[in-house]
Amino acid sequence: MQKIYTAAQVAKLLQVKKSYVYELIASHRLKFIRLSERRIRIPESAVEEYLEKSTKKLG
Repeated sequence: MQKIYTAAQVAKLLQVKKSYVYELIASHRLKFIRLSERRIRIPESAVEEYLEKSTKKLG
């Protein structure tokens, strides 16, 4: 079973602000799971996918 992160946990992993994680979600660059109207979680696979796409753009 894969890990599921909060926006704050993803921000800490990526070393960015939590608001940037929400920006990634709003722009559909980071996949997420909506648990309720206000609660979201980000699967580990979504973080890995985002990092892979981001590093491809750089190199």
